[in-house]
Amino acid sequence: MANVAAVAAPLPAPSTFRHPSPSIPVVLREAGLDSPSFRAAALYFAEQVDAIERWLEGYVRTTAKLSHDMLGLEETINTYLNKIIPPPNINAVDHDYTALALKRFSEGSRDWWMHVLNQARKMDTISVEPIRGFLQGDLRNFKEARRQLEQSQKVFDTTLARYVAQSKAKEPSSLREDAFAVYETRKAYLKASMDFCFFAPQFRINLDKLLVRVSSDLWREMKRSRDAAGSFGKYGHEMDRVRGWSKEMELSEPTFKRELGIARRDIGESTLQAFKPSREIDDYSASTVPFLGSRGPMNVTTAGQAAVIMEKQGWLFLRTITGKPSRTNWIRRWYYCRDGIFGWLVNGPQGVLQGDEIGVLLCNAKPAVGEERRFCFEVKTKNQTLLLQAETQAQLMEWLEVFEVAKKKAFEASVGRDSSSLPGGIDPAFSITPPSLPEFSAKGLDAQVEDGAAGVERTGNLPAPGPEGGLIPRPSFDITTAPPKRSVTSLAREEGESGREHAARIMQKLDLHRKATFTSGTDVGSMPSSAPAGGIASLISASHNLLPGYASKQQLPVPVLPGPESQPGSLAPPTLVTPPTTTNLSKTAVVYSSDRVFVANASQTLPTAIMANYWGSNAWGQEYASKTNRLDIDLDDPFGPNSPSIKMTTVGDGEEIKSPSSTHKKAISMDARINHPKIVQPSAEKPPPETFPQNYPIELKTNSAQFRLLFPSVPLDEKLVLVFRASWNSTSEAEKEMPPMAGNGRIYVTSDNMYFYGHQMGLVVAYTINLDTITEVTAAPGRDCDFIFLHLNSGTDSFGYTRITIKTFLEDLDLLHARLNLLMDDLQAEEPMDLPELIRELINLEKDEFDKRSPSMDSWEEISEHTPIDDGTATGRAVSPRFRDAAYRSRGRNARKAQPKFQVPTHPVMYEPEDMQRKVAERNFEISAKACFHVLFGDKSFVFPKLYFERRAQHIAQGPWKLNEAGNMHRQFRFKVNYTTRLGRSTAEEVTDEQTIELFSDHVTYVVTHVKTPWHLPHAHGFKLVTKIVITHVSKSKCKLAIFTKVVWSKPPTLTKNMLERQALDDAGQDAEDLAEVATDQVRKLGHHSRTKRAIQVYGNVGMQTQVVVFTPAETETSKKTQINPRTLGQMLFETIRSFADSVASSLMMWAFAIVKKLWDVVTAQWIILILLWLSLFTNVFISQQGASTWWSERRAANFMNRIGVGPNAVMSKAIYIADLDEAAQSSRALPSWPQESYCYSTFQSIANSSDLDTPYEYAGASLAWGSSRSTARRLRQTRQRLGTYRHDLLVAMRVINTIERETLHAEWENWLLDENHRCEQVEAMLAVWNDSSLSSPEIKANEAAQKVLQGGGGGGDKDDAKRRENLQLWHEQYCGSCKTDREDLLRERESMALATALL
Repeated sequence: MANVAAVAAPLPAPSTFRHPSPSIPVVLREAGLDSPSFRAAALYFAEQVDAIERWLEGYVRTTAKLSHDMLGLEETINTYLNKIIPPPNINAVDHDYTALALKRFSEGSRDWWMHVLNQARKMDTISVEPIRGFLQGDLRNFKEARRQLEQSQKVFDTTLARYVAQSKAKEPSSLREDAFAVYETRKAYLKASMDFCFFAPQFRINLDKLLVRVSSDLWREMKRSRDAAGSFGKYGHEMDRVRGWSKEMELSEPTFKRELGIARRDIGESTLQAFKPSREIDDYSASTVPFLGSRGPMNVTTAGQAAVIMEKQGWLFLRTITGKPSRTNWIRRWYYCRDGIFGWLVNGPQGVLQGDEIGVLLCNAKPAVGEERRFCFEVKTKNQTLLLQAETQAQLMEWLEVFEVAKKKAFEASVGRDSSSLPGGIDPAFSITPPSLPEFSAKGLDAQVEDGAAGVERTGNLPAPGPEGGLIPRPSFDITTAPPKRSVTSLAREEGESGREHAARIMQKLDLHRKATFTSGTDVGSMPSSAPAGGIASLISASHNLLPGYASKQQLPVPVLPGPESQPGSLAPPTLVTPPTTTNLSKTAVVYSSDRVFVANASQTLPTAIMANYWGSNAWGQEYASKTNRLDIDLDDPFGPNSPSIKMTTVGDGEEIKSPSSTHKKAISMDARINHPKIVQPSAEKPPPETFPQNYPIELKTNSAQFRLLFPSVPLDEKLVLVFRASWNSTSEAEKEMPPMAGNGRIYVTSDNMYFYGHQMGLVVAYTINLDTITEVTAAPGRDCDFIFLHLNSGTDSFGYTRITIKTFLEDLDLLHARLNLLMDDLQAEEPMDLPELIRELINLEKDEFDKRSPSMDSWEEISEHTPIDDGTATGRAVSPRFRDAAYRSRGRNARKAQPKFQVPTHPVMYEPEDMQRKVAERNFEISAKACFHVLFGDKSFVFPKLYFERRAQHIAQGPWKLNEAGNMHRQFRFKVNYTTRLGRSTAEEVTDEQTIELFSDHVTYVVTHVKTPWHLPHAHGFKLVTKIVITHVSKSKCKLAIFTKVVWSKPPTLTKNMLERQALDDAGQDAEDLAEVATDQVRKLGHHSRTKRAIQVYGNVGMQTQVVVFTPAETETSKKTQINPRTLGQMLFETIRSFADSVASSLMMWAFAIVKKLWDVVTAQWIILILLWLSLFTNVFISQQGASTWWSERRAANFMNRIGVGPNAVMSKAIYIADLDEAAQSSRALPSWPQESYCYSTFQSIANSSDLDTPYEYAGASLAWGSSRSTARRLRQTRQRLGTYRHDLLVAMRVINTIERETLHAEWENWLLDENHRCEQVEAMLAVWNDSSLSSPEIKANEAAQKVLQGGGGGGDKDDAKRRENLQLWHEQYCGSCKTDREDLLRERESMALATALL
């Protein structure tokens, strides 16, 4: 059916909703999916709003009471001030000093108390009234949106549960009505969800603006107090910057609100379109998959469905059996199938919880045809059977298809994969894995629901939609026919479950103040807890408690901060940023991230429970995050590391290298694997935490935990070196109208990349740029914020950004600018600093004092010309003096750079090895010599194995670099060569080559000798090919690669030495060219001006690998390049003779060309021109003589004929007419078809013969009166004269000429006859009119004109009318009768001719 009641997936792939800008509406997308993450986030935010409402109401009441109480003391204060001055009758007090002191004290007290009372009066206006307005306005609107969401969610859950509970026997028409009822409730629920997601960010930003404005206004009033000048002066600059941040957020709010509205509209429309039910009643007849049900159409397809579904997630209904006696219930859970595992999520009081993950190879999914409900299928394992129900047939088919595809993909991956590389050594597709994190496990929730499910009243099979008045969907519990052994609660530990005990110790150590698992969202008891212990977890807990978004339910009476660790450095802020999707477990996810490694490489993903409580159903940030230019993860590189065309096997020193092709892998029986599933219990040892270098700052460790969650694809070897708070916007190229990248949040800086993460107005930005693309970093101070400008290389960014403007508010501009410049300087250093040294230098920038420059050096000239003018607008502020004395220090000091560890030469290094026969290749690269050395000879460089493979080598074993007896590093290459001899016999040969580093002058010169065995040449065991690869320093970030070759003989042959040596050198030169091309390609992919550190990271060090690596290229690679074939002496001798013959032939041709060239040099251009002129003269004379002789001969013959009386007749020589044909051809006679004895024809003949035929045709018909007759005569005469001329010239074609003339005469006769009949008709009409007595004057005039026509233009005006009428009547009868008869004959002739033509 074209459409079903609801499409399987509410939303298509993430790429379908690609927003016009890099901003990602994460919460809106989750709302469109109605995922558990959205429901948990909505519940969490609603709880936060309730807490905010209670806090603000308490603040308003307290502030109003304080103001009222202080104003109530006004009379007491006035009395107190009056009592300070002694009464006038007291004279015992000294009038000079004591009285003056009391007077000044009284005046000062009065001013101070009046200021305090004025502040108390203004507190209502400044603080209380705005907050009350917020509570009455924004908060009330949000609560209304929240109420609509709760109500529509409850109605939707109930309606959907009732719809899916319908049996197969129900009428399709009724099902269609129910489907549209579900669609309407879904539409209302979706609208309420979108409204909630739209109003929630506005509520949050309005709350921030309100609090910042109230705090700033109160601060300004309090700042007027002179006694508080010290503390206010200390924090006044921060308050001003916070106020500036609020202004910036207010300015950018319309842009983000517009983008949020666009995203809301697009997601809402596409979601409704996906869920729109069909109106065809036949579409509701299906109850299971096609061809299996008793009813339903035979072809079922989903519109827009992809060919193969690789992964799927969505809501399904699970059948559970609870209570005694047992009762069947259906509950709704979020299931997912991806990466070879099948699992489920459910909403709990804390957030999104996760159940056991089952490997797809242990599952057997098939339709449940015998189930009463529609669209059911079962997933069977060895221990349990899950009966699930989809909403539509399309969803059912997609789930069954994704199971098959996932099983096939997981099985293929498990066959060719070593399980030792997997976590725990167990393939997830062959195991049942409980959640490794106790806080995210749904086991306790299942046990709780199982205990209390029997007391829940249900009507039939209709499940309860959810608790009243809450956003939590109904709790899910899993009771199967054969339940596995599992713990009853997540807090208690069963016997033998050491993982639970260990997890409890982790919780105690990290002091996670979390909610009880079984408490509701509103009932929270007070639980005493101690202060957080030291470590990363304590910092994360403290930083979260500073933010309203992370406020804990358990508020400590007095915040206790830890010891020295709570005072981190300035490399990162002390707080953490708001996650994309916030739930009660988001904080716990960050804590776990700091305690263990979730993602070890870029190909892995976050654990499902972590991702659901931090990102949602998908890692949306990976959709727009730019891919870093890391060559070590480039899967399209055939020569680089991790090449997909090469399979690597690491072999120890004492192990034997076995050919992979010689071993046969036994077939794996899926049934055998399914019969013995591995149930993985939580290990006693958790995954190791991320390792950091010594003295790594604690603030960077804290932010690294969240950084790994926000950017999970970042490799673990890439560590944070700097984190700062900022807002930013981008500038694109002029010809590219790209959406700007704008946001507010954190900027994470590593030694390689800069990561932007922002979360504002419900839009998330997760963007990455490579530090190599930054050409310059400039800065400019401002009043409300400071500016840092990142100038990017044109064309290097995928979005076309040329500049990114960063605005900082609470950061030290000078220190931040200096640190960024230090990172940029380290990028281009010949010897970049390692991570500990780099962090040490970044910290020293804050501690050390720098030399001050002269005033001229402190001017604005140092700022780049690309820096925009600070014009006081939204993007710039008027320059004002800084509040600190160390203003503009970044322009007045140099960032301290580390002293260089070596001194590179200032001139290019020239080096050529001795005793080498040829220099076969040379290349210049824009990288350092050391980087080029690691590209070719690093432990992770696969250049030489790939080149060996292209030369027919197989099973290539690359040995590690080791020290030989001479103290040089060397390594071996061992490989096998299979080839066929001339006799057709297959031969296998083992070959060993060696590489030795002869000269190692770091950063200056590298010389590596490569000794190869020429196995494809005769006498291969009697000589070696020696290739020396020389890498020398040219200048900064430039080097030269030169390759030299020679042949070293051990047993030279007597006769064929030169021939073999020449061939060997040619082959070595070709190999060297291939090596140079490969090196060029690798350097190109590495990037120009790339750092040596990056090359080492990608291609590895030299000598660190201690094991042999065996390379087995893919079979498809064998046909990509031409392989080398072995050569025999006979072949080489034949090729030599052929080459000699070619040389002789080419020599002869060269000699011939040389002779021609010599002649060409002797004969000058002037001689050539003279020769051509003479040839032209002789040719003209010869041709002219022939023409003149012919002309004179013809002239003599004409004169002789004239003398004898024979001359041309001027008339007869020009024309022959029909009248002359009787005499000339004796074949002319009158046309039989013409009328005989016709008066009309005779008249035509008189016109045709009105003048002599020899006279000019202009005079023809001159005697005729009518112009038409004269025109006919002239036209006929002219035509006949021309035909006569043609008749003379074409005497042979006389019959054709005669026919043409006859047809012409006949055509003129026909035209003339038709004209005459027309005139006769006019005359006949005139005669009829004449006979009428009532003639009008126009008719009389017409009659007169007719008379003139008939009489040839004569007068006749003096004749009698009767006579004229009689003559006219007589003429008409004779002449017009004849014309009419002729016309009838003509028509009959035409008909006969047409009939004859048709018969032919």
